Amino acid sequence: MNKNIFKVALGVALGTTLSLTSCDKEPDESDLYTFTGQTIQDFLEENDSVFSLFNVIMSRSGYDRMMDAYGTYTCYAPVNEGVRKYVDSLYNDPKAKVEHNGMTENSVAGLTDEQCKEIAMFHLSNIENTYIEVLSNTGGAEIMTMLNTPFTSTLGEDGIVRLGEVAADIQVTSYDHEMENGYVHVITGVIPRNTTHVSEVMADFPQYKIFFEALEKCGLLDTLANDRKREADGSEKKYSLSNISGRPGSGMASGQYYVPAECKIAYTIFAEDSTAFAQAGIHSFEDLKAKCAEWYGNAAEWYDYLSANGIQPSTGDDYTNQWNVVNMFLRYHIVKQGMAYGKLVYERDANRSNENWNYAFGGEPYDYYETLLPHTLMKIWQPLYQNTGTASNIWINRWRRNNTLTDEIGTYGSDATHDIIQDGCLIRRSSSTVAHTNITAYNGYIHAINKPLVYDANVPNGVLHERLRIDMGDILHELTNNRIRYASGAEIGAMNLSSNDGTMVRLPLDYFDNLVSYNNKTKLAWYVTGAWRAWQSDQLSGWDENDFAFRLPPVPAGTYEVRIIYPPMANSGLQQYYLGTSTDPSSMIPMGIPIDARYPNSGNEEDRLSTGYMLSTEFDDFGVASDLVMRNHGYMRAPASFARGTQNTIPARISSPQDLVDNISASCRYEEGYGTSMMRKILGTYQFEPGKEYWIRLKNLLQGYDQLGFSIDFIELVPIDIVNSQDFTEDWY
Repeated sequence: MNKNIFKVALGVALGTTLSLTSCDKEPDESDLYTFTGQTIQDFLEENDSVFSLFNVIMSRSGYDRMMDAYGTYTCYAPVNEGVRKYVDSLYNDPKAKVEHNGMTENSVAGLTDEQCKEIAMFHLSNIENTYIEVLSNTGGAEIMTMLNTPFTSTLGEDGIVRLGEVAADIQVTSYDHEMENGYVHVITGVIPRNTTHVSEVMADFPQYKIFFEALEKCGLLDTLANDRKREADGSEKKYSLSNISGRPGSGMASGQYYVPAECKIAYTIFAEDSTAFAQAGIHSFEDLKAKCAEWYGNAAEWYDYLSANGIQPSTGDDYTNQWNVVNMFLRYHIVKQGMAYGKLVYERDANRSNENWNYAFGGEPYDYYETLLPHTLMKIWQPLYQNTGTASNIWINRWRRNNTLTDEIGTYGSDATHDIIQDGCLIRRSSSTVAHTNITAYNGYIHAINKPLVYDANVPNGVLHERLRIDMGDILHELTNNRIRYASGAEIGAMNLSSNDGTMVRLPLDYFDNLVSYNNKTKLAWYVTGAWRAWQSDQLSGWDENDFAFRLPPVPAGTYEVRIIYPPMANSGLQQYYLGTSTDPSSMIPMGIPIDARYPNSGNEEDRLSTGYMLSTEFDDFGVASDLVMRNHGYMRAPASFARGTQNTIPARISSPQDLVDNISASCRYEEGYGTSMMRKILGTYQFEPGKEYWIRLKNLLQGYDQLGFSIDFIELVPIDIVNSQDFTEDWY
């Protein structure tokens, strides 16, 4: 089937089709755009007059042979003039640490072999990225390359797709040439690969002059230069597992899964540009310092970490003091996860190419991220359906009244009870007028925000005073920094040296800052984005005699009901949870009695009696009475706000509880086709004291069974007044 006929017609209509010629003869363009069984390398060689310089680079790197072989690839092929410009910029680079960057002459022949290899790998992907479904995504796409370094693809307001945000002139001009082993996209230049750290990149943008000056004065540039975990001697830390199979006794037992060999460190900086600062009356560093004194001078009154530790913010000139008001201001702008715009939350892209996106019945993407300001979180949220403004907007610390509560059975509740108290900071998307956002650096990203971002009293007392549903991907930030969270199965499979199975990633026990294991029998895996019954379509799972602990995010001080979600499985263990203020097991107290995670089985009467669970066919009150009985047993149904990806037939808000019950299979709240529904277990109510860190330990009490599995998708921390609200409820969504 000729898949390219439509694509060529579209390319001609947009005026983006590039005329290609061969060095041997003038090609027949109708043949050029037709699937002919050619390989990618055949295409490049037959159009050598257009790609001759890139062909030299491919040949010297050895990747020409790969592009001539069986596989699945995407090639972003720069034309000759674009290669010449790039080579000239590399040779005459004024910032080069080595003269001419080590080149011997100002030509492709002057490139080193290593430079040729890196250029080739940065223009090749191990998976198919089509123009229509991926590159032209209006939300922007992060494209992973064979160099294991991504670039961004952005559709501009002028209808042109550009690759690499630093070089707006690198355009896709002719696309989706389908070959036997993948796709070729013709581009106007070499995509610039950023090898500098996130703070250094910011120095190149005059829009961030004040922000960068503040980073420099506060001594944060060295912190932002970290790019990977290292051994005590400074060498890069390496990771491996001797057993890379799946859970014994399961269908994945014989699989061979990807294990990350390194652990990258990355950051996201949310920064005010000169326009955002000017609108707040800030035109210089001195202006910023004065404003920071206003914002943080009395922070001890509401920032509980300060009051708990007897710390008073400094308004002096020692900006390197982490409690200097300017230093505090900057630290709250920096998150320990390097995220492109499209991965700030589990965003549904405009082309809906992320087919496993699974928010249901009005569920909205949000996450809570820890910042470099000690013991603080920010909320990043894409409100889609209620009092949103523009639904494509993504905000920091937006505050909607009664946000996780509802005044109606089975729905999100009325608009009147969910008015916006605080807009928050808008994270600006790339556009023809905002080219200095979603900037990629070697170890992170820079995103422009529309006004000053401040950790003020409204954050702990308002924004974060709601049911906090914390995904394990938020806690284990290494998953984001190493391109594991939100990766597709195809992307993981392309990195898997043992097979092309991208279903899961096997994780070394010492890989994480916020997780420790107390034995070597614990097996950890991240189930990659797929059609799972899981919040955001992925989850942390494992098996064997698990015994490990993970650190909770630094929530504001207060009394919380703590819950965990899990999928009841016949092969689950007898799990005991503990809570402590350190990783020392002796300091931890049991969180109730052990949980038999094998039930409830909705067809087993004993299981149902022990949990209060009722099938959706057995009640006519939408489950209200059943939910109360379940709470008395310490259980809750799963939220209605997500579904198995393949069941997500109603993503938008519903208007009545009957809509919910009539579409029970479209939500994990009632999905019963597996004999079980997802369950939330209430672990207890606990006082979280100011400034302390808290760890949850999960231990399997059944010994000698290596097939027993577990899963932690998310944890809920719910302020007790939210739980006990007399006028609202928060358990539906």
